[in-house]
Amino acid sequence: MSIYTYALLQPIASPLILPLGMERKTELVYSSGLAAIVEPEISLEALQATDERLLQAVLNHDRVIREVFEQTPLLPLRFGNGFTSQATLLNHLEKHQEEYQQTLTKLTDKVEYTLKATPSNLLDDSDTIDARGKAYLLAKKQRYQTQQAFQAQQGQQWEVLNQLILKTYTNVICETQKPDVRQIHFLAQRNDSTVNTQQFSLWQVQCSHWQLALSEPLPPYHFLKNTPIYKKE
Repeated sequence: MSIYTYALLQPIASPLILPLGMERKTELVYSSGLAAIVEPEISLEALQATDERLLQAVLNHDRVIREVFEQTPLLPLRFGNGFTSQATLLNHLEKHQEEYQQTLTKLTDKVEYTLKATPSNLLDDSDTIDARGKAYLLAKKQRYQTQQAFQAQQGQQWEVLNQLILKTYTNVICETQKPDVRQIHFLAQRNDSTVNTQQFSLWQVQCSHWQLALSEPLPPYHFLKNTPIYKKE
């Protein structure tokens, strides 16, 4: 059994509403200047016994983090992060206290957004070409040139989108999950209401050849790679 650990945060004066975890209500474990959201007596092996249990555990992990994040800034831990005992957890927090506190301070007023971009397809009307011989070949050639121009504009719009985001936000991560799906993760102020209004509207206008989707405000999942949370000791 492990002490399953969801996230780290700085203790706050107002009480938190702690959500239900995998099997029981979550708890807070305090160290000097830090607190961890935990759920005791969890079997990591049992969570991954079947694909169905694993999926449900991942969803619960994310749900707990988001419910607490709505109340206070935190550092989300990876799924499956458990400690063998409370003493082991406290030793880890004390060992990395300064690093965690610095990161929490840096991210205390930030939220993460993910902008998903899927390229639009130009309607293929080649089957409707009403021509024969040279006229048909010319129409096919024009269709090909139109397709090439469309894809070139698509690439240009993607570069414009990147520049617009980099001009506004300093913490940005771009990635391609699939050949036809790209994502941009960026940090914004927690109280910045312009992200999903003015900013997103501007991006949509500039990127007419892309289908854009903006996430809700999220914990800083993609901006913790250099902290002990994501390192094995």
